[in-house]
Order: sequence, then C-alpha cells, then structure tokens
Amino acid sequence: MLRFLRTIRKHLLVDRKFTKYLLYAIGEILLVVIGILMALQIDTWNEERTLRKKERLYLQEIRTNLYDDRDNVHFSIAFNHKKDSTINTCLNTMLTAASDGDAMAEISRNMPVLAEYSVFTQNRVAFDNMLSAENIDLISDHALRTRLSTYYSEENLLEGTQERVKQMTRIFVDNITPMLMTREVIQYHFGVESNFASGNDLNFTTNRVLFGDLFGMQRNIESHIIYLKGYEKIIDSLLVDIDQFLLQED
Repeated sequence: MLRFLRTIRKHLLVDRKFTKYLLYAIGEILLVVIGILMALQIDTWNEERTLRKKERLYLQEIRTNLYDDRDNVHFSIAFNHKKDSTINTCLNTMLTAASDGDAMAEISRNMPVLAEYSVFTQNRVAFDNMLSAENIDLISDHALRTRLSTYYSEENLLEGTQERVKQMTRIFVDNITPMLMTREVIQYHFGVESNFASGNDLNFTTNRVLFGDLFGMQRNIESHIIYLKGYEKIIDSLLVDIDQFLLQED
C-alpha cells in the first residue's frame, strides 16, 4: 500500500501536476491522522474494557464478602435468640425454684451460653483492597459506589449496642463466678471437701444483682437483634444492587 502511494506521488511530481499532488498530499495526511485516531480509539476501548473487567472483579469479590456478612448476621441473630431463651429459663427458675441450689444448678448448667456473646463484624477485604489500590472510582454506578462507601464507612461498628453486649456479658461473668464457687462445685472440679458455703445456703433465688444482670442482658439482646436485622436489610439491598448492575454489564 505504501509502495503504491509512493509510486502515485512520484508520477505526479514527474508530470508536474502540482495541484493534484497537493490534493494527494492532503489526502495522505488525512489517512495518517485517521489511522492515528483509530489507533488511539482502539487503545481507549481496550483500556475501558480492562477497567470494566476490574470493576466486575471488585464487585464480585465485594458480593462474596457481603454474603459472608449476611451469614455472620444470621449466626449472631440465631445465637441471640438462643441466649434470650436461655436467660428466660434461668430467670423463671430463680423465681420459682424450690431451693437456692436448684437455681444455682440451672444457672451453672447454662453458663456456656450465658457467658458468651456474638457480635457482627464486616468482611472488608475486597473493599479495602480496592481502596488501597485507589480504585474506588472504578465503580461506574455513582449511587452504588456511594452506598458501598456508606456501608463500609461504619468505623464504630463495635461500639454502641454491640459494645454493650460484650460489657454486660463480662459484668455478668465477673459477678456470677465467685457465687458459683460453692462446696459442691469445688468437690466436683477438684475432688476435695472444702469450707465453702453450699449452694443451698446462698441467695440465688433472691439475688438482685444476679437477677438484674440477667434481665439487663436480655433487654440488651432484644436491642441487638433489632440492630442486626437492620444490617441484614442493608446487606440484602446491596446484594440486589450489585447483582442488577452485573447483569446489565453482561
């Protein structure tokens, strides 16, 4: 092609057809410019395709993390319902038990649940990787980008209601542990007789501190369940938005 164009140019110059040569030269320049513009456009298309591919990968990874978040929320809600039921059983036993020993035995039997708590934490791996790479602007949907930024901007996730869950559980454990050190417990765990008081001689059925700890934990658990269900709705909504966006980009 280039040899053909050079041949035409040579003949025009030899024949001294300057006007035709000038038009030819202009046409040749235009062809070169068009070629450059096409090459630039192809590079732009390739770059845009690469960016959109990265965008999809980030959103797919974020979606996976959000599914983890939803599973964590479901686990915490299920645990809270279990703990709420356990506390309710212990409170009723304290109010109706025939003896302090019976009340103590019920609380002691349920300590594996009463002494634990479950709080929700986000899986931020994909979003934080995107931030560290300064690629947040890759998410072309402005509304979706804003919603994700808002969701992951919660820096005080473990404060407020969730922090109170931990605090009240730890307070309960600190208060109940010395009370559980009875003659029967020492005998069971250490196999020796002791001068510790018997569980039947302690006021497990009328202990206001113990009852207050359990009652307070139960009220806090109810608030925590509401808090977690709120996050569950946000996560479900984000998953729908991401799925819709990825389907549109297919």
